[in-house]
Amino acid sequence: MIPIMRRSLAVWLACAGLFGQQRESRTYVFDPNGHRTEWSVSTREGNSSSETIRNLNGRQVPVERTEERVTKRPDGTVVTERLIRRFDSNGAPLPPEKVVIETTQRPDGSLFEVSTVYRGDINGSLRPAEKAVREARKQGDQTVIHTSIERPSINGSFEVLEKRAATQTVRESEKASEHDETVYVRDANGAFFPAQRRVTRARESDGTLQEQVEEYEAATSGALRLSRQLSSVTRKNPDGTEDTVVDVYGVSAPGRAIEPGSPAQLRERQIFTSRQSPDGTVVTVFSVQRPSLNSPKELGRPETVSETVTRVRK
Repeated sequence: MIPIMRRSLAVWLACAGLFGQQRESRTYVFDPNGHRTEWSVSTREGNSSSETIRNLNGRQVPVERTEERVTKRPDGTVVTERLIRRFDSNGAPLPPEKVVIETTQRPDGSLFEVSTVYRGDINGSLRPAEKAVREARKQGDQTVIHTSIERPSINGSFEVLEKRAATQTVRESEKASEHDETVYVRDANGAFFPAQRRVTRARESDGTLQEQVEEYEAATSGALRLSRQLSSVTRKNPDGTEDTVVDVYGVSAPGRAIEPGSPAQLRERQIFTSRQSPDGTVVTVFSVQRPSLNSPKELGRPETVSETVTRVRK
């Protein structure tokens, strides 16, 4: 499923103006009877952002607040410091988290990036919890990306527990791109094996963007098998907003047993419809169609899941 937040971000970018403006996004959800209830509020102003959500008691409580600062060292390294404050379901603060990203552009054009995550303990002290080292090298129209992720071991020292290998190809003349990434994790003996793979292909033509996503997961045989496919079509509106239809395919439709070797079936159709009013407000409606229990090849009527209203304030 393509997350709602991805579409919300696209809407924010569509209606964003000059730096320093405040962007506010309110998401409403609908119950089976069609009643509309405010669910979450996200705001961003400058380098700060915050999000609140309605808890089980119906009260709006903070979920996350983020502050970001970007500096540049004399050697050209760009340092991004992001302080994240999270809250529990009652709005009580949880230990903070800090992310420090150091990005260096090398003379040969390659990119070297070290991202360190610090998490707060019960005493409020920030301690390193994860480090990701990423290197990207461009070769013609293809970029090769290698990432290693380190986490503390039992003895407290950092060790590589996950690796990612990706290739990204961009063909400007064809307005097409492909991103292929495989995730490797360690087994009980310490050897790395492929656990996940995700391939994304995109092509734009006459203002229409078509995307195909294939997701693979490790099978009992040790090989990767196709677990899910997503096919989306995005069309741009004259006002700059977008409408997107996403078809999600799986090994079986909801409510039916998974049969080995069965062809991918349409599990869900997601529809994102955006409209912009004269004052610049963008409304995005997210609805879903699912296969009928009587016939997996027939989709039921669209059911509205949420509505997101985004405003830009100067």
